[in-house]
Amino acid sequence: MRVRRFALVALFLGLAGCGAAAPANPSAFPGKAAATKGRADVEYVAIGPRALLEGIEPLLVHREARGLRVARVSLEEIARPNGGGAPSPEQIEGAIRQVASHAGKRLRFVLLVGDAPGYGESRGGSSFVPTFYRTKIHYENEDIEEYAFLEANLREEDRGLLRHMEGSYATDFPYSLAHIGAPGQPELSAQRAPTALAVGRVPARTADEARDFAKKVVAYETARPERAWRRSITLFSAPARFGPVADLLIERRMTRILDDQVPYDWDVDIVFPKAGSPYAYPFPELRHRLVERLDAGALIAGYVGHGSPMFLDSVRFNGARYSTGSILDLEHLRIPDGKPFFVAITCSTGFFDLRNGRRSVAEALVMNPEGVIAAFASSRESHPYPNALYGEAIVQTFVEERAPTIGEGIVTAKRRMREGEVPLAPLLFQSDPEELAEEHLGLYNLLGDPATVLQYPASAKVLLEGGPGPRAPSADVVVSVDTPSIPMGKALFTLETKRSVVRTKVPGEAELESMPEEAAWEALRKTYAAASDKVITRMEKAVSDGRAEFLVRLPLDPGDYVIKVFVAGSGQAAAGHARVQVAKP
Repeated sequence: MRVRRFALVALFLGLAGCGAAAPANPSAFPGKAAATKGRADVEYVAIGPRALLEGIEPLLVHREARGLRVARVSLEEIARPNGGGAPSPEQIEGAIRQVASHAGKRLRFVLLVGDAPGYGESRGGSSFVPTFYRTKIHYENEDIEEYAFLEANLREEDRGLLRHMEGSYATDFPYSLAHIGAPGQPELSAQRAPTALAVGRVPARTADEARDFAKKVVAYETARPERAWRRSITLFSAPARFGPVADLLIERRMTRILDDQVPYDWDVDIVFPKAGSPYAYPFPELRHRLVERLDAGALIAGYVGHGSPMFLDSVRFNGARYSTGSILDLEHLRIPDGKPFFVAITCSTGFFDLRNGRRSVAEALVMNPEGVIAAFASSRESHPYPNALYGEAIVQTFVEERAPTIGEGIVTAKRRMREGEVPLAPLLFQSDPEELAEEHLGLYNLLGDPATVLQYPASAKVLLEGGPGPRAPSADVVVSVDTPSIPMGKALFTLETKRSVVRTKVPGEAELESMPEEAAWEALRKTYAAASDKVITRMEKAVSDGRAEFLVRLPLDPGDYVIKVFVAGSGQAAAGHARVQVAKP
């Protein structure tokens, strides 16, 4: 499947009140579902088969303890007035609207507990929550080679899946609009344009899977981590293959965005497996690096490039292909601390209606008890233009503004994607930008709990004695750090170059191809390590009364530098930065 590399550019371009008491006896659960859905104070509704709702109950109790009013609605309850059987998506949509008719604008979150029936499966299965289907737009200039590669990796019985992929796409987006026009709620009329509901799906098929997911989210939100993953963003990508000129322009813009749009409070690391890139990791080890890096933990992790339901892209070098990763790798993640929110700006990695219960990349990541905390991904082939808009919206919403919950952040990112534009970009393709934006509102879905609160670090205030003006080469400067939320702990200080600075010689593609294979991999390994290391000076100091001071000697070479601080202690973490310019008098 084809995803243009606009997407690589794109990715870098409080709960309050008293919660209801948890049911003391699980047997009382059905009665509670009936009692809560009609309350006027409901903010969060969980919908699914009764068995799966009972499995996810620890998460719902946790939500109530955090101040959300939760309603539980079973599919059996929805289907009963219509003679039983599995309810349709429209009936589930109607159940959400019924909750909204009582709750009004208070209703914000919808959790779908259950997998969608896969291609060829009956919707009547006891563990399914059906989804909607919309007609797929056919994009121009389809990459035949990539399509053939995907087809070659499918089992014989799944070849028909390709035709299914072409004609329609699965989407939970209509559920986010179910409250519009709810009876008795004038503020929810279409004319008032109410904010969309934050919808997420847990694609569980058994109560044990639902229970494991609940345990993972509760543990994530109740932990008090102090590790630096809380300021970490990691990105895996793949070559664009648009030609040397276009690829160079894309990569240069990416470095500008890294320098100018992603705040330096964050640590950003990149794997970009293209011969000649300073961030190319040895190709035979890409799959291992993907697992290793995710296992180390991050706040947000992303993949940008070509993709398919069960495979990420492959890299070509000297006539061979090297995989960047697949579901076989990601199913075995073991992330002890720092389970990231995973964003996949690519095709089909969120294909949550595969045949016979098989799972896509995004589903495998989310349903792994030691995998990611949530994933945002496309259920079918996606287009580079709205992907670029999504990437920019994700950066602004989650990295710059720190969305209060994953689901509310996705609502904002979708709105920004819909309203955004990249000047002149529509001249590069034939599809209608308005139609593409509408389609991509539904193509991308959230797998996970929409009320999940990311473990953002607090903000540390970093000040340079004498103000922010230019400093002389090798000058000494006093840097103070204030962290009122962490009275005692340790502060890690680093003086770093800008992200665009690469302090090593980068071998070109032709040079690498002329080397013996092992020598080429060793050259990539050394280049990657040197290019990824931006640190010039590192030191650590104790924090007392929420304050620490460092005496720093600035570099001899003129240029723009960044002073970064990470503070940890008492189950808290904070990050901050200050820029400093070194200039000759």
